[in-house]
Amino acid sequence: MNWKSLSAIVVVAAVGAFVWFVVERSATSEFNDTAALSGDSLDAAASLPAVAGKPSLAVEREADYEEEAAKAPPPPREIDGSDQQVREAAAELSPALAKWLQPQHQIRKWVALVDQMARFRLPSKHLPLAYDKEPFLVIKTAKGMANDPGNFRRWEPLVNSITALSPKKVAIYYKKWSPFLEASYNELGNPQSFDNQLRTTIEHLLIVEPISATAELRRPKVFYEYADPVLENADPLSKWLWRLGPDNMQKLQHWLRDLQSYL
Repeated sequence: MNWKSLSAIVVVAAVGAFVWFVVERSATSEFNDTAALSGDSLDAAASLPAVAGKPSLAVEREADYEEEAAKAPPPPREIDGSDQQVREAAAELSPALAKWLQPQHQIRKWVALVDQMARFRLPSKHLPLAYDKEPFLVIKTAKGMANDPGNFRRWEPLVNSITALSPKKVAIYYKKWSPFLEASYNELGNPQSFDNQLRTTIEHLLIVEPISATAELRRPKVFYEYADPVLENADPLSKWLWRLGPDNMQKLQHWLRDLQSYL
């Protein structure tokens, strides 16, 4: 299995791979509530009907588009049984990425995840990746508590793995696999298009402004919260980007901006 077969869904992973990781359901969790992907929605029919993909992408105007698109393998006709192929392809592309793609129903979980993110929600169940990291830590400051800078380094392997991918190549394979992704998304019973939900998520992530890495925290119960009510009342996707840390946030947004230019 050529590694390029994975690139068709990397556009999903690139946006979604990070977001759900911020949810830590324990006493050391960073921050609060999340939603859950519906388990029933992941049991969609295996055989997918033909669905039109995005009519035209900016990457199609590139001089080498036809040549590169011809190298991309066609998408599978069925979702069931594709998990192992995805993992094998990921192992050739990135051993670390393959290691994280452990849960079953990869395609269904990615499209469901992006749908939730487009609604500014952070799922906590039925997730497509398993990414181990150190517990969330805080430091004491003159005002109270703040994010330990070491928390940001926990995300570096993941951020680096995704942003190392070529945005142009990802867009080329996304174009070729778009009908398959749309069909997979429609099997979940959603009225919106997958492409619309993906673009909505990317656009929101790109407009989020950074905040101070030492923003004050408080812990009224189990979870940590921002002491500033304006920050604490921000939408979950904005708060997630802040928790990546300024450097990781900037790197991710730069990569997403490049990707968006090809979409």
